[in-house]
Amino acid sequence: MSKYLYRHVLDCLTERQRLVLATVAYRSGSGPREAGASMAVKGNGESLGTVGGGLLEAQVLTAAQEVLKSAHPVCMTFSLTGNEAAGDKMICGGQVEVLVDVLEGNNPALLPIFEKIVAAQGEGRGVWLIRSIRSEQSEQVAASDSGAAESALPLVRSRRRNETALITSGGVRYLLQPVVPPGRIIIAGAGHVAQELAALFHFLGIRTAVIDDRGEFAGRDRFPTAEEIVISPESFQNCFLGMAIDGDCSIVIVTRGHKHDRNVLAQALRTDAGYIGMIGSRRKRDVIYQSLREEGVSPDDLARVHCPIGLSIGAQTPAEISVSIAAELIALRAGKEILPGEKPATSDRGAYRPENH
Repeated sequence: MSKYLYRHVLDCLTERQRLVLATVAYRSGSGPREAGASMAVKGNGESLGTVGGGLLEAQVLTAAQEVLKSAHPVCMTFSLTGNEAAGDKMICGGQVEVLVDVLEGNNPALLPIFEKIVAAQGEGRGVWLIRSIRSEQSEQVAASDSGAAESALPLVRSRRRNETALITSGGVRYLLQPVVPPGRIIIAGAGHVAQELAALFHFLGIRTAVIDDRGEFAGRDRFPTAEEIVISPESFQNCFLGMAIDGDCSIVIVTRGHKHDRNVLAQALRTDAGYIGMIGSRRKRDVIYQSLREEGVSPDDLARVHCPIGLSIGAQTPAEISVSIAAELIALRAGKEILPGEKPATSDRGAYRPENH
């Protein structure tokens, strides 16, 4: 969602509109959304994004209209415990602080900040949005590790890459908000599951590349939202050649046959991909693993692989299987522990796989 949120903010500023950017600055205990969750609100009441829904969001939307009128940002604190939470007005326990910030469309300093954020997202780079809060006033600064906003960088460098923080330094409160791209997904295979996956990842704002050795399958007509389409040599030999694959990259193996899956997996294990998943049953997995062990692949390397791929939700159709795979990646990104290879298979026969998919 953040990909579309900041694009929306930039469009509004380009049109010289005043809008509100509401952000969860702090959360303790249980809350509806994590720190860093944001929502943009326009003067006509239209909003994009969410800070949690329910009564909390309704109050933030009301405050946003007041902020738009006064042009003065506010920090709102919500206690999500006690009678209110018990009465189901706020279903979570804990405390949440929300910065309701005003962005002036006629402020020439703001446009380049959000241009940098949108450009970085398009390039797959992470940046920080830093806001200093002084006496109910805020100042936005876009910083990256390359050197923008040098006074704020010492604060940034002390934080985890994906951690939003509200801290005080020199008597000034700072909201440090990472704008981190959700990585890139490389889908090996261009069949029915891959089609559903590419469309779903696009909806989630995740960049995708699709690889197949069949030009009639790996085409823009079947994958209109893919960032990159690669026609690999026969049997997926050297299929990752020339691709930059780091820890933020995930490889999802859903080719049309076991032989191709094995070839792709052998190559994937030689990359630094943060996630490697392969479709299929345990029986198929064991045969492929044994073949790779005989060629010298270590047990530690094979332990990186998520197979059967996806959360165990009883998925059968290509669309359902794509949901289970996306759910697993979302869970891992959120810090949920999912051990590779420890999930039940999609079915006793393995995942959907007609030979011409």
